[in-house]
Amino acid sequence: MAKVSILLPSLNAREFLEPRVRSLLQQTCPDWEAIVLDSQSDDGTWEYFQSVGRTDPRFRLHQIPREGLYAALNRGLQLAGGEFLHIATCDDSMAPDFLAQMLAAFAQCPEAGIAVCDVRLISRHDDDLSYADLAPHLTRHAANNLLSLDRVRTAFADEQPRNLNYRPVPHDCLLHFDGRSLYLSLNQLLIRTKLARSARPFKTTIGSVADFDWLLGLTSSTGTVHFPEKLAMWRFHGNQLSLQRDESRATSREVAAKGALADLDQKHPGLLSANDRAALLLPLKLESAGEILRVFGWFESAIRLGQMLLVRPSATWRALSRTRLRLGTRRHTLIPMIFQAIGLEPRDVVEVRKKKTELASRA
Repeated sequence: MAKVSILLPSLNAREFLEPRVRSLLQQTCPDWEAIVLDSQSDDGTWEYFQSVGRTDPRFRLHQIPREGLYAALNRGLQLAGGEFLHIATCDDSMAPDFLAQMLAAFAQCPEAGIAVCDVRLISRHDDDLSYADLAPHLTRHAANNLLSLDRVRTAFADEQPRNLNYRPVPHDCLLHFDGRSLYLSLNQLLIRTKLARSARPFKTTIGSVADFDWLLGLTSSTGTVHFPEKLAMWRFHGNQLSLQRDESRATSREVAAKGALADLDQKHPGLLSANDRAALLLPLKLESAGEILRVFGWFESAIRLGQMLLVRPSATWRALSRTRLRLGTRRHTLIPMIFQAIGLEPRDVVEVRKKKTELASRA
C-alpha cells in the first residue's frame, strides 16, 4: 500500500493539468498513489488522465457524478488507502521535495496530525504573483491581504518562525477566528489519513466555506508541524471559488466558528473562558457589519480586553507589549491575549529535541 494517498478532484481543469501531474511525477518520494476524482469533465481532462494512467499505475482513475468539489473530496477520503493524505487541487502545484519534507517533518514531530508548509503564490503563467496580476480582479486591500498569505502565521503577527515548529492543539484552530485564511490552500497540507477520516465530512451546501469549516474541526483535535519553506504553489487565475462574491459567506463562517467553539469546549473543557469565546467570535461577527455595528464592535473589544486585564493581568500585558498595543484589525485582534494566557506558543522542534537529549544525558 502506498504511504501517501493524493486526492485529485477535477472538473474541466485541462489547462493546468500538465504542470500539476508533472509535479507529482517529479516527487523525490515515489511512495504515493493518485486518486483521480473527475466530475464528468468535457474539456479533455478525463482523456488526459487516462493517458497518464496507462503509463503509471499509481494513478487510480474514478469518474464520479458532478456533485461539486466537496462531494468529490468526501468520496476520495473513503478511497484513500495510504497512511497520509494530500489534497492536490488541480490548478496548483508543489516542489519536487514536498512529500519528502512533509514526511520528514512528521518523523521529527510524531505527535502532530497535520504537516503544513508555506506557499509560493504564482500567476496563470507560473511567475511569482504580483499586485499587477490581482488589480483587475480585487480591491487594493483584498490584493494586499492575499499577497500576505504566503506564510502560515502565528498569533503574534510580527513573529514568524524560522525553523520547523510544532503548534499545539488548538493553536491553528483558534487562528482561524481572525477572519483570514490560515492555510491559503488545502494543497499546503499533509494529513494523517485516520485523522482526516475521523473528522466530519466536508459540507456540500456552504460553498468555499466548507474548507474553513472542515479545517476548524480538524485542527480542534490535533497539533500541526509547520515547515517554514514554500514547498506548495497556489495559482491565481481569477476563477477561484473562494474569491467569488458570496453574500452568505460571512454568516456561514460565523456559524462554523460557533460550532467549532462548542466542539472545543467538549474536547478541552475549561481551556477558554466565556469572555475568550466572545472575543474569538468578534472578527467574524463584524466581517460583514456596517459602520455603526463596527463602532459597537470597538466598544465590545475594549470591554473584552478590560475583562482579560482583570482576570489575567500579567499575561494580557505581556501580549499587549508584544503586539505593540495594536488592536482592532484582523491583523491585530484580541487573539494574542488568549494565546499568551493559555500558553499556545509554537515550539521549535529542534530546540525541544536538544533539551530532551540534554535532560536524558544528565539522568
